[in-house]
Amino acid sequence: MPAIPQGPLARAERTEVANYLAERLSGAVSLDVWTVEDSPGGLIRTDRDVCTKCPDVLALVRQITTLHPALTVTPYNLQRHADRAAAAHVELAPTVVVRGHGRSVQLVGLFAGALFPVMLDAIGFASNGLTPVQKETRAALQALTAPVTLEAMVEPYDGYSAHLARLVAAFGVESKQIRARVVEMAEFPILAGQRTLNEVPALTINGRRFAGTWFEDDLLAQITRVLEGNTEPVIRDQVLTTPYLSEDDALELARQQSAAQSEAQQLAPRGDEETSGGGLYIPGRG
Repeated sequence: MPAIPQGPLARAERTEVANYLAERLSGAVSLDVWTVEDSPGGLIRTDRDVCTKCPDVLALVRQITTLHPALTVTPYNLQRHADRAAAAHVELAPTVVVRGHGRSVQLVGLFAGALFPVMLDAIGFASNGLTPVQKETRAALQALTAPVTLEAMVEPYDGYSAHLARLVAAFGVESKQIRARVVEMAEFPILAGQRTLNEVPALTINGRRFAGTWFEDDLLAQITRVLEGNTEPVIRDQVLTTPYLSEDDALELARQQSAAQSEAQQLAPRGDEETSGGGLYIPGRG
């Protein structure tokens, strides 16, 4: 048995992931990992984000592929393989392209915390060529005759992002006409500024942006309207969003919350029961 490469998954986590994959995977899945090399002492660019998570993403995917024989990993460099990237519509690094059953889904960034299960689900969807969508939705998606580009902009700190990310991945597997991309925006503050992203999750359908998460029926109806040239948005019961936070913003907020909690504990009268606050969970951080 090959040695498990070093990466972010601990032994217990590897066991859980291996069990999940064993239960859900039936067909082969290829995982293409696109990274770039940013020189530590090189020229600082202001037009794009430095790929600080590239090594972590490649290490994570290499770990995952050792846990099931149906998985393979192929690393690519976005600069050295520019023509191949253009053909695959890969624009950002790090990007993991999950390919199976003639379908593909792009996962951009490090899918940690609440987004990690979405990555595993996307692999399972691609392996089986099926997703948990309703039969009517599947029939409508497979009947599409025009191309659709779905891009979800999400974060691990937002309670609504994982649902939208999973739904976009499922739609991408269900239809060969849908090009699905999910971007973890916390690690791309420059990109977020360029896109004037103030709240998450957000979704674009063929370039038209819509705020908030979606339910299956509403998303299908909105795709249909966009393809028909109808500019009216589908009326949803709620448009659920939270403010956008860069990774640095989230870490600073966590620091402030921790400091406030420590101060409150110091001021609490002796003998009172202490309660612990939930804080803000930062994936990949202690």
